[in-house]
Amino acid sequence: MTSEPETQKICFPCQSCGANLEFDPSRQGLQCPYCSHEQSVDRDVERPIVEYSFEAALACAGRRKARELMPQAVEVRCKGCGAKVVLDVQARRCAFCDSPLVAEPTDDELLSPESLLPFAVDEDDAKRRFVAWLASRWFAPSDLARRARRDGLEGVYLPYWTYDSNTTTRYSGMRGEHYYVTVSYNDSNGKRQTRRERRTRWWPESGTVHVPFDDVLIAATASLPRPLLRALEPWDLAALEPYQPGYLSGFLAERYGVDLEAGFDLAEARMDPQIRSAIRRDIGGDTQRILSMQVRHDDVRFKHLLLPIWLSSIRYRERVFRVLVNARTGEVVGERPYSWFKILGATVLVLGVGLLIYWLANR
Repeated sequence: MTSEPETQKICFPCQSCGANLEFDPSRQGLQCPYCSHEQSVDRDVERPIVEYSFEAALACAGRRKARELMPQAVEVRCKGCGAKVVLDVQARRCAFCDSPLVAEPTDDELLSPESLLPFAVDEDDAKRRFVAWLASRWFAPSDLARRARRDGLEGVYLPYWTYDSNTTTRYSGMRGEHYYVTVSYNDSNGKRQTRRERRTRWWPESGTVHVPFDDVLIAATASLPRPLLRALEPWDLAALEPYQPGYLSGFLAERYGVDLEAGFDLAEARMDPQIRSAIRRDIGGDTQRILSMQVRHDDVRFKHLLLPIWLSSIRYRERVFRVLVNARTGEVVGERPYSWFKILGATVLVLGVGLLIYWLANR
């Protein structure tokens, strides 16, 4: 039998009044929402952020139960979109699809995050940016901004992988060099003319290129559109902090839906354009063709980390539209519905102005 998540804010009790503390991005510490008492997050400055061997992690890993990431928290799975989140706050609706959240407690083992970027943009600032973004969408329905103010935003930590790899690629291809010839032709009046045309000579080429990669970032969530997540980049990964549960207090944390191996497949796709560019430079000439590539990855290492966003999932006429705010930079990206009434009105207005100009010009 399923029930609503029984979650209470008891992970980090206030030393003053006993209520649950929440992480405050503006102060970079824990604060009580009732008595305003402040406490610092226990930062483990001695613990370095480590990159782990990819091959070793596939055999064994620093795996823990989801509940061990945050004391007294619970992991639940949304029946609407399948997202799995660790939460220590009362939640009635899924942050990713706006469906009613019915608890399906899970207790899977997972690779645990060892670093994160704390929230730096607070909810009020994120909401102002969100509403301003919606207001700038001319053809969005008029009631969308009102709904955004009413429904607010959810603070969510999204799972990510980073991958390092030293790649060695053997290739075969063709080098093209341009040259020009003069050709004769008859123009439309039958008169004989000449022109210069470009031709290309091709020679076979082969070789080896070495391209190192550091911190290739891959979103490990399957709950949000990947183009939106790419639009939030870049992230200031140099500011990563060692994982501490206090940073998650008051927020949701999604567990990864893209595992380590699948994430590396996506990382290879992001590496491919740089490898191809290196091959084209190695071939030289005026233009190049790549016929085959054999890529070898050496010393592959990875990190698992959490990155912060403010998220709104607006269900509008049975479709879900998502808006994301980068909680480090304030960058806003998203989807939104179109108001066909506004589009029709703008079209009629443009046609009316055009007809008026035509009438005035012909008087």
